[in-house]
Amino acid sequence: MRSIILACLFIVATPFAIFGQVQVQVDLARFQQGNSPLVEVQMYFSGSSMVSIPTPDGQWRSAVDVLLYFSRDSQIIQYDHFILTSPSEPEPDLDFVDVRRYTLPEGNYSIHFEAFDIHQPSDTLSIYRDLQLGREQEDIPFQLSDPVLLAKAYASTESNALTHHGYYMEPIPHRFYPQTAELLYFYQEVYARETGVDPGTYQYAYYIERQMGDGSSRRVQQAVTKTRKVRPVDPVLMQMDIRKLSSGNYRLVTEVRDRDLNLLNTSAVSFQRANPYLDSEDNLALAGPKGDILDSFLINLSIEELNYSLRAIAARIPEKDVELLNATIRNSRTKAKRDLLFSYFVRENANRPDKAYEAYMISARAVDEKFRSGFGYGFETDRGFAWMKYGQPNDVVQVEDEPHAPPYEIWIYDEFPFTGQRNVKFLFYNPSLAPGDYQLLHSTARNERQNIRWEIELYEKAGANEIDGSNFQDATGVKDQYYRNARRYFNDF
Repeated sequence: MRSIILACLFIVATPFAIFGQVQVQVDLARFQQGNSPLVEVQMYFSGSSMVSIPTPDGQWRSAVDVLLYFSRDSQIIQYDHFILTSPSEPEPDLDFVDVRRYTLPEGNYSIHFEAFDIHQPSDTLSIYRDLQLGREQEDIPFQLSDPVLLAKAYASTESNALTHHGYYMEPIPHRFYPQTAELLYFYQEVYARETGVDPGTYQYAYYIERQMGDGSSRRVQQAVTKTRKVRPVDPVLMQMDIRKLSSGNYRLVTEVRDRDLNLLNTSAVSFQRANPYLDSEDNLALAGPKGDILDSFLINLSIEELNYSLRAIAARIPEKDVELLNATIRNSRTKAKRDLLFSYFVRENANRPDKAYEAYMISARAVDEKFRSGFGYGFETDRGFAWMKYGQPNDVVQVEDEPHAPPYEIWIYDEFPFTGQRNVKFLFYNPSLAPGDYQLLHSTARNERQNIRWEIELYEKAGANEIDGSNFQDATGVKDQYYRNARRYFNDF
């Protein structure tokens, strides 16, 4: 059941014009303001199609002259003429966006949009489209605006063309989400009809469905349902994680239901998604003959930097891939090294492997600096390896002054999701006394070294006569003394 006013979504999209014209895309979305329809005109200008002029402060700006009017039955009902200047940017030819809103009576309209470059007036683009604003259906208690897909959104107290109801909202051009997009934002308004009775709450639901080649649709995400308070205008701003959404054509569907989950109204908007890394069954194929990787974040790395990065991921590589990693490090071919790194980080973040790589390497370099000992990179030491694999511990006990023990550290992890354990301990010690040369002596983590004789090895200087018990071969501890605190620290923390 739909309102006539929202019977279909009119999105005006013009392809980029031929060379020598201002390139612009215009989208329309319909809202209500009081009892009148409101039309939002979203304009996306291609900076590269316009002349940029340097400003006195060393920035760049472009400007466009826009004429916009709505006509009905050959009469102009609404008219607007304005000069739109791009934000000042440190580089020329950057794209920019603007939004204008107009209230109109109900009816069918023809829209005339005309734009020309202020700095090159001969470049003019004209667009003509139709728009229908119909009457509401009297029996529908909730009306819906068109959902608007956004490139970014956040709460804002500013007052400008891109803020509305306390949000900064930048519409996304072409309704297209590229590989780098991780979140889908959208905005919609829900209008409750005056009934004279407090209606309480309603259910707002949204989900994504894939549009199949045969014209059918298939839901690809579980619907998210929110309980919201009924009010005359309820502005809804939501986000969805689309990192695992493969390439294709989709629809965002929104629904309004009553407290008994009966459907009252629904709307939808189509969009496209490109996610080539996720689409590939073999990620390494992307780095093959097509040469996609040549444009990636790894191409400018030297062989030394590639090897450093490969060594840094060793803590995260599954056991079955360790031999491949070692062989790749020994291999002199830079392509093989890039391929393996690319494959690893595209699994970490299929949308932004470059972002995953950058964040991971910041951590790796910090760990390298923290634990570097002169016997390899810091992340290759036992402590660095554990830090890279499991993260920073919640607590660390450092002991350097026990007479019968070398320096040692006890790391405590309150939560250990890698094995599902809690209160996991690692004990590292430095028997060589070389700076930073700590070795893993014992851990309670499954699949790590578990040494029941760790206390005897730690207090080896105490001698065999200090074991706890009479049988040295079967002993697992040493006699308790006030200067032997390792077991107390290990058990009590």
